[in-house]
Amino acid sequence: VTTRLVWSGTGANVLALASALRPAECVVCAEGAHIAVDETGAPERILGAKLLTLPAPDGKLRPEQLEPLRHLIGAEHHAQPGVLSLTQSTELGTRYLPEEIAALCRIAHGHGLTVHMDGARFANALSALGCSPAEMTWRAGIDILSFGASKNGALAAEAILVFRQDLADTLRKL
Repeated sequence: VTTRLVWSGTGANVLALASALRPAECVVCAEGAHIAVDETGAPERILGAKLLTLPAPDGKLRPEQLEPLRHLIGAEHHAQPGVLSLTQSTELGTRYLPEEIAALCRIAHGHGLTVHMDGARFANALSALGCSPAEMTWRAGIDILSFGASKNGALAAEAILVFRQDLADTLRKL
C-alpha cells in the first residue's frame, strides 16, 4: 500500500481519479455520489473528464448497472468508462457491504475499469458494518481509496491509499 497525505477530501478524490484516468476516459458513479454533487464541479473541471452518473435511488450502484457499459468500450464517439467510483458511506447514509463491493469490483475489473472508493465517511461505514478496512477495500477489489478524516473531526487530514503499484507510480508523478 502506498499512502499520500493531502489537504482536503476534494483534493484526495481529484488526485486519486487523476492517477487512474487515461485520455478520453470518464468516471462512472452514482447520480448522488459525493464527487458528483458535493465538490462544486472540481472533479470535472480539474480532471477534464466526464462523470457518467447512473441512477441510484438509495445512493448505491448495483452490479447489473455496470453490464450495459460494455457497449461504450471502444466506441469512438463516447467517453470511455475508465474508473468506477463508489462513495462509502453514500450521501444518503447507506453503505456498501463488502460482498456488494466485491461484486461491483469483479464486473468493473472485467470491463478494464479501475475502482476508486470515495471514503469521506469510510470510518463511519466501518463502524456501522463491523468489518475491517481490508475487507472493505483491497480484499474486495478496491484499487484506490480517498480516505477522509475531516468528517470525523480532523483538520486537513485526508489521505490517498493506493493498492496497485501502477497507480502509485502515476500518483507519484502528479
